[in-house]
Amino acid sequence: MGARRGVRLNYMGLNGGFSGYRNSDGQSFDLDYKEIGMNTYSPSFAIALGGRYKKWNLEFAGSRGSYDGSFITPADMVRDDIQIDSGSVVSGTVDMSMYALFTNFGLIQRQHDLGVGIGFLLLNMGTNYTTTDINGEEVKMGGDQWFPMPFLAMSGRLKFNKFRINISGGGAIFKGEMDDVDYDVKYYTVDLSVAYDFLETERFAYSADIGYRNLFMDLKMDNDTGWYKEKDIYRGPYATFRVKFSSEEMWKYIKRKDRKKESNN
Repeated sequence: MGARRGVRLNYMGLNGGFSGYRNSDGQSFDLDYKEIGMNTYSPSFAIALGGRYKKWNLEFAGSRGSYDGSFITPADMVRDDIQIDSGSVVSGTVDMSMYALFTNFGLIQRQHDLGVGIGFLLLNMGTNYTTTDINGEEVKMGGDQWFPMPFLAMSGRLKFNKFRINISGGGAIFKGEMDDVDYDVKYYTVDLSVAYDFLETERFAYSADIGYRNLFMDLKMDNDTGWYKEKDIYRGPYATFRVKFSSEEMWKYIKRKDRKKESNN
């Protein structure tokens, strides 16, 4: 039996963009984050807690990131049935929060590992924009929405003494209606990292790794007024510090306790 704790620092850049269409007059827009200066890098933190029993592993993880900027609209823009004229000054923020509870099963657990995981992902996507109207009054658009999603993942690990090469990938999909809006959301990641076990004691093991993450999120909102699409691509390096606690005595105690129950019966 064992327990694990981990802290990760991400430093990822934002790419992609957003587009929209209004049914009443056919007004549309299509903006790229790079064109409006929001393709910036931003740090974000993630934590993970987990435990292992034989080939099963249960983990909880959470992370949050935010990207902001100010830009002048290169074209007319429609959001929440509000039109922002070309040349308007807009301040924008793109947020992403994620919480996941999942279990992994080790298909192969030898020198090199292979596992598959299933779980539940709670994803929050937020886009908020502010500008001013012709009277100088502040106009706010956008908002955020939580999406509960089933999650599927696969991971592999190559071990070379104290070094490990890890690769993992997973994805989740949400399709449904909330507040009279039809949502179609896709979330998927691919990570590649190199880890080093730099210290190991009788019960504790400490490791660190550096890696590169690719994270993709696609959102489409559709209602009677029109549709809005957002494509967020996060890419960048990360560093992780992990602590693993193992207790063979705990496992032996459980087995002894089970044997006593059987003998009493």
